Amino acid sequence: MEDEPMLKIRSRTDCPCGSEEIYHDCCRPYHIGKASPATAELLMRSRYSAFFFRLVDYLVSSTHPDVREKNLREALDEVVHDMLWRSLHIVSKSKGTAEDKKGKVEFIAQYHCDDEFRELHENSRFRKYKGQWKYVDEKG
Repeated sequence: MEDEPMLKIRSRTDCPCGSEEIYHDCCRPYHIGKASPATAELLMRSRYSAFFFRLVDYLVSSTHPDVREKNLREALDEVVHDMLWRSLHIVSKSKGTAEDKKGKVEFIAQYHCDDEFRELHENSRFRKYKGQWKYVDEKG
């Protein structure tokens, strides 16, 4: 992944995923390809931060290949710039540890779109692919 200049600047701020760590030590290593999330929750948090920073390449690469639509990149490019993400709250998680092959993470993400406040309440499913956690869908 490309280490964009804005990511360097943002790396000194709090991570948007709500971990209470700075971005440099939290989601940034995943976004620039220096590390892989060890749990489904960490992948979910890194995907939230990727939406926050509009990192479409990371969102595509962190989606499981079995469910990745051919036009996913284009679809994300169309919507990612219209959303201003505000907060993330993890509601619950099931499995998804480093030893597991599957996991679920229920979360609530708040954002603004079209001048409206909105919430996304999702129970996401994750599955490992070649030893790395990937997003599957919201049907958990």
